Amino acid sequence: MDASRDALARFVGLEAYEAAGGGIRRDLFADEQKGVFLTDAGLLEKLARDRLADAAESVRAEGWGWVEVTPRVSSAELHTFQRARRSRREPTKAEAKRIEKLEAEQARLQDKLDDEDDDLSDDGAQALHEELDRLGDQLDAIEQTLVVYDPDIVAMAGAVVSVDPMGAVVVHRGLLREEQVKALRAQERPTPDAHAGGEGQPAETPTSRGGLSEKLVRRLSAHRTAALQAELARHPRIALVALVHQLAQRVILSGYGAGPVNISATPQDRLEQHAPDVAEAPAAQGLRAVREAWDSRLPEDPKALFAELLALEHEQLLSLLALCVGLTVSAIAQRENEAPAALLAQAVGLDMHNWWTPTAVGYFDHVSKARALEAVQVFAPGEVQRLAKLKKAQIASEAERLAAGSGWLPPMLTESVQASKALNEHEPEDHEAA
Repeated sequence: MDASRDALARFVGLEAYEAAGGGIRRDLFADEQKGVFLTDAGLLEKLARDRLADAAESVRAEGWGWVEVTPRVSSAELHTFQRARRSRREPTKAEAKRIEKLEAEQARLQDKLDDEDDDLSDDGAQALHEELDRLGDQLDAIEQTLVVYDPDIVAMAGAVVSVDPMGAVVVHRGLLREEQVKALRAQERPTPDAHAGGEGQPAETPTSRGGLSEKLVRRLSAHRTAALQAELARHPRIALVALVHQLAQRVILSGYGAGPVNISATPQDRLEQHAPDVAEAPAAQGLRAVREAWDSRLPEDPKALFAELLALEHEQLLSLLALCVGLTVSAIAQRENEAPAALLAQAVGLDMHNWWTPTAVGYFDHVSKARALEAVQVFAPGEVQRLAKLKKAQIASEAERLAAGSGWLPPMLTESVQASKALNEHEPEDHEAA
């Protein structure tokens, strides 16, 4: 395990690992940052569990029905839980004042980063980014204290204490197992919100010069995921190919390579945690309508469902298959240059012009002044000089107005996705009807 990249290695620390007798391998040109590898995975996990024990005790004191320590937990494992419904209380005067102070300091540092006349060195820019991260962590901590769960739910639900990719402690609260969800329904209490996010929206990762923040990348890729799900639901044959491709890799070829289709059949329907506005997007609305139509038609009893599926016409069965496979697709990215599910997008001919439009809230508010003006240069070059004199919020608003109808998309949404003619020839179904 790479000591500089592995999350648990960062969390435990190289000194603590070596002091516990852990093995180390160093490359010939290793230094303090690179070329150091840990060889005892079992010991590393034990040390991580021991360090997480105190955090777990603190979480238990909150009254949760169960608390588990899982140093490495994947998003797929978290998706097996449902999230308990929660609310947000209003901050006290002291909390509100603290939030206002932190946000003002964030804005000041971000403006300094955005100022093209300020000749920042790389080290200076990095220091500003680190300070923005620290302020964001403080805001996150305050926000978490404002989340309120019903006391009866807390006594039933649980939490998982883990380590995030950066090597920091993260607590996933309000998790409900299947039997707990059934118990809640039996008591006629409100069902958990399957669309709720994790521990609150993460603070905006500062935009580096020339790149998009991780939060904005996730937001855009959430819209791309919704669009890809909708497109796949319209292409039964490609959905079948995607499903068989994943099955063949796992069952025939004994491979476990990552793919966009979630073979465990977990619906990827929590995109709002990355893009709060995705629920109103055309792709999400269309999928929701089709899903509800099938839900009202299909019986819940497994035996009756099997009989119903046997009675379906071939085309109907394929359409249902396409919808089910489509809803398992995940294409969330963390970095701007990532292109998850690129082959799938190409196969269905994904064109984000049909599914997303640039707005201030959805894009321009989240990029630097320089990046916003760079986009305006593409669709309204004559307006760049005028906008350059405005404040960032005004630029975002004007950019939205000028981008309307221009067909402009951020580079990460404009990959070439021309579908194969051969695929279209094998799909004679009426897409409008589908």
